[in-house]
Order: sequence, then structure tokens, then C-alpha cells
Amino acid sequence: MTGIELIEPTASLHASFIRSTAEWAGTDQDGASVFFAAKYGWDLHNADDFAQWVQLLKDLETPNFTPPKGFVAQSTLWLVHGDEYLGAASLRHELGNDFLREVGGHIGYGIRPSARGNRLARIALAGSLEQARNLGLPRVMLTCNDSNIASARTIEACEGVLESIAPVSEIGPRFGSREDLRRYWIELV
Repeated sequence: MTGIELIEPTASLHASFIRSTAEWAGTDQDGASVFFAAKYGWDLHNADDFAQWVQLLKDLETPNFTPPKGFVAQSTLWLVHGDEYLGAASLRHELGNDFLREVGGHIGYGIRPSARGNRLARIALAGSLEQARNLGLPRVMLTCNDSNIASARTIEACEGVLESIAPVSEIGPRFGSREDLRRYWIELV
């Protein structure tokens, strides 16, 4: 697929984002940080609420912005083809809480179901890795469910080295995980 771009979030893609949301059928949109909308009670179907959420995603990248309690600074990229939203990647600037250190990692990414299978996740991850390098991070941690072979292959294709597979019995009780979790590191320097 040609003409793919990584851009900062924009309210102009509201309709396309909502079409993508419908494809996820109620499951978490990895990398999109929609949990911030839930935290603030924003309905992303509402254009004004969507614009507030997009602004928060942009603010979270700003060095002098204080993230909401329990969260860390992050950079968000959207993967687009023209005016069609295809997916997102979020780079947490630090592993500032237990959840990120054990489950969330530095980078989360997700591709809308209808766009999968085109190596778009690799493009999204590569963009986040470039952001991490620009921030001076020496290495980043990524995780994926053990059964998510496509994500494991994407991480490994971007030089991810498997550190461990954490059993659900270890992480599930603390973080609500329902399956074993692969933990990878990617060296950036």
C-alpha cells in the first residue's frame, strides 16, 4: 500500500476514526489511547469531545505539560492513507508506573482490522522507534500477548529481543491479563 503517512493526531479525521472504532467491535484499540476519553467522560462520537481528546494527545507530548495522575508523557502517531485513519502508535516517554514496567511497555500500536496484513504495524512501530531515538531513549520495552504471533513478528522484525514470557498466573491477578505476555526490548543506541 503506497501513500501511507505517520502524522500527529488531528480532529479532521473524526469520521474515519469512528469508522475504525466500529471495526474494533468494542475491544481496546491498541496504541490509540482511547482510555483518556473514558477517563474524562468524552464521547468520541461527538466532534467536540473528539477534538478535546485529540488536543490532550498532542499536549501529552509537550515537555511542560503535566500528564493526568497515574499517566506519563507520551507521543502519539496516527497511520493514515489520505484522509483514512488506519491505526495508531503511542510512545510512553518513560516506564513511570508498575503497569508500564510490567505490562504496557514504552510502545503500544494497533491497526484497524480492515487494514491488517499490509505490514502497517511495522511502519507504525518504526515511527515510534524514531521518536524514541529523538528523545534520547537508549532502549524501549514492548509487550504482546503470547498468542499474538503477528505482533511478535512485527516486534522481532524491528530488532526486538525477547526477554521473557510472563505467565498469566503472575501478571493476571495484578493487571487483569488473560494470557501469557511476551516482553521484548529494542536497543536504540
